[in-house]
Amino acid sequence: MSEIRYDPILDEYSIIAPERLHRPDCYKSKSNNRRKKIRQCPFCVGQESMTPSEIFAMRENEPNSPGWKTRVIPNLYKAVKIEARWNRDDYGVYRVWDGFGAHEIIVDTPRHLLRMDEWSKQEYFNWLYTMRARLNDLKNDVRLVYISLFKNHGHYAASTQQHPHTQLIALPVPSIDSLKRLQHAKKFFDRHSQSIFEALISSEIEEKKRTVADSPSFIAFCPYASAFAFETAIFSKKPVSDLGGFNDSDLHELASLIKKIIATLYRQLGDFDFNITLNTPPLQKNPSTEMFYNDIPKIWRFGIRIVPRLYRLGGFELDSGMQINPVVPEEATSLLRESLEESE
Repeated sequence: MSEIRYDPILDEYSIIAPERLHRPDCYKSKSNNRRKKIRQCPFCVGQESMTPSEIFAMRENEPNSPGWKTRVIPNLYKAVKIEARWNRDDYGVYRVWDGFGAHEIIVDTPRHLLRMDEWSKQEYFNWLYTMRARLNDLKNDVRLVYISLFKNHGHYAASTQQHPHTQLIALPVPSIDSLKRLQHAKKFFDRHSQSIFEALISSEIEEKKRTVADSPSFIAFCPYASAFAFETAIFSKKPVSDLGGFNDSDLHELASLIKKIIATLYRQLGDFDFNITLNTPPLQKNPSTEMFYNDIPKIWRFGIRIVPRLYRLGGFELDSGMQINPVVPEEATSLLRESLEESE
């Protein structure tokens, strides 16, 4: 029996349709070239001259040389650039900004690892530490209002480079979806005197139906209205709105939990493609964010979504904005829990 479920955080619906699980084209075919060695990878140690000069690095020696733990560089094929004019024009019903913004590549680790479950706990910490550093630095540029931090892994998740990396795009305007979600969170808080995240996390902890794992400060669960099979969310139990608000101890705790969840997903799904997103709220107060900006610490919580890309999207998804998920989230949770217990 299928269900149309509502996600109170994303403020959108998903169709949970287990009958579609056994469609012939439901799961993508695996690539035989995943482990193919690249002769010269621009993100590997010793190839620093193949990339633009670094913006940031975890290192103890001179820039743009070997010896780094993580490295941040401008995207060579950038969607926006910081050198562009910070300028907006209106033409009748149309509005256009010059292509101003930041588009950066975070090279997650010097090791050319093709599976994220091969990372050490320290590599997960370094990854989180570097994203926190870039987020906190870019907050100082008052021209930037919105940051998207995301990781594409594998062909079906739109990755074009095998070496582990994450992307950051910062813009002078917030995305419409992010505005809608913040406005929705503000309305919920005004109505219930608590954040929607606090209500949801309390519910998941009480029900225990979809909780995969947790730690003192974080919880990992398969969302009730998961848009994708085996989608897993990790949210902060603390009232912290973005990655920049955590100390190093928090990052070590979060790194351990993410490593555990990623390893569990690999054991259950094999070598799979996926996207990871971080739900960063707007950086600055402006006319589009002023209605909720001062309330962000109360209404918003830091979170990560790990989205396996196991099957193709079709016309319904593009037309409606709704996803059809063939795996019931409670069943996905059960399988992930079993896999986690077997590994411990």
